Amino acid sequence: MTARLTLIFFVLIGLHPSAVRAALRNDGALWRPRLATPALAALDSLANRQFTAEVRASSAATGWSITISNDLSAWTCQVLTATYSTINRGTEPGWQIAASVPTNAPPELFTVVVSCSESVSVQSQSLSVVPVFATNFYILHMADEQIVQEFHNAPSGQWYTTVGTAEEFNWEKEPINLINPRFVIATGDDIDFNGCFDAYNNWGNWGTLYGSDYNYKPSGRRYFTQRETSDIETKLTSLYFSYHVFRVPYVECPGNHDVPPTTEYLKAPSPPYVYWHSIGASFYETNWGQRSWSFRMGDFYVLLHDWSESSLKAWAASDYHAALSDPSIKYRMVGQHYTSGQAFIPSTCDLMLVGHGHTTGMLQSSPYYIYQDGPAFRYGTCGFFNFRRVQNGWTCDQTASARNTATDVWPLYTDNGVIRKVRSNRPDAMNITATLVTITNDLPENFYDGRARFILSKGTYNSATNGTILAQYGCYNGTKTAVLVKVNIPASGTITVSMAPPLPAMAP
Repeated sequence: MTARLTLIFFVLIGLHPSAVRAALRNDGALWRPRLATPALAALDSLANRQFTAEVRASSAATGWSITISNDLSAWTCQVLTATYSTINRGTEPGWQIAASVPTNAPPELFTVVVSCSESVSVQSQSLSVVPVFATNFYILHMADEQIVQEFHNAPSGQWYTTVGTAEEFNWEKEPINLINPRFVIATGDDIDFNGCFDAYNNWGNWGTLYGSDYNYKPSGRRYFTQRETSDIETKLTSLYFSYHVFRVPYVECPGNHDVPPTTEYLKAPSPPYVYWHSIGASFYETNWGQRSWSFRMGDFYVLLHDWSESSLKAWAASDYHAALSDPSIKYRMVGQHYTSGQAFIPSTCDLMLVGHGHTTGMLQSSPYYIYQDGPAFRYGTCGFFNFRRVQNGWTCDQTASARNTATDVWPLYTDNGVIRKVRSNRPDAMNITATLVTITNDLPENFYDGRARFILSKGTYNSATNGTILAQYGCYNGTKTAVLVKVNIPASGTITVSMAPPLPAMAP
């Protein structure tokens, strides 16, 4: 039965269309893209507007459709092809749905909805659209967020100055959204369930799960059961996704606190021990998605790798070798949690980014740079990398020579999140209802691709002082116009962007 016939059938028996969608809802059927494995598209050509959705469905599935939406509006994508083949690195059967972003979509971050006769899948923050791939851009590198509690008890935003809190995402949103990196690359340890080791970081959580008998504080160690560890992982994952609501894409891979190495086991007073790798891997894939994966932005290739498993290392090597053999690819970057274990260390590369060490460093400069950043759980620490388009491909400011950590690595907020290092004088710089906004940048970096979005009276807007209009579209049932503006945010300075009045309405 097609999706349309299914809808007609349920309407005939008195079920509302929204109830039909609820009955078919299966977000896990959409394997890619997801928040941690987003698709990236550009509006400058038909080829760059294309992306592929990988969907778990039977070979009998029909009636494919894809829509994308932000918080204001929705757009329908053209389905180009629907092929039943394999997904998840070719390891299981599924559908490859090639689609094209419509030309009138704004360059923003979108939720993707994929529908067919068998399911309706929704994945938020999973498709990023930019104006063009082959132009200068920058990224932020973050590692070791290690969420273990909801709220902080240390000025840095941490929990007992050892791990992170979900609350820190609230303090990072404003600067990251204003900076508008093409993507944030997050190299592992999103949460710190730590139950496979000893769980001392999580002791403050147990009272909320099991009552006063488990109301500990991190001052010692004890053994935890498989159920206890699984329950705390569920809780921390829920915190992560509840607080992680950004306007820019995150491309991610797991770390040892997300997917433990194969040698790690759930500690118990005596054998048999429970080896946690397969359980953690399954949990990560269910909630985050693919553990090792890659994507392209035109001729720019990025590999994200889970360093915990030899089979994934073999896949990463094969995927990277194909990229290395492809003359159309001009830049190759690798992100993974660290360089030990089952890490993939190619002989040639343009840049590698890692975390794990909870410090800022340079692990090597030759034959290519390997930079380490973090921990993100302390003041939102991140590294900045700027890529310039040149005649034969790309160059990176931070690999032309060793980077200057005084200007290229910084925190995103001050004690207790009181001051964001990049901020505006509006509650939300992506929903500005006034005609002007002032942006303040305390960081020593020029963010030439910053963003602000105005929600104004219905009309056509042609100019912005100190800003470039990238897109405008109707919202709020056609009563308002959203205007997306590119802002060149000066280093250690301020800038005010103001919108000119709309053009006079044409006479009917």
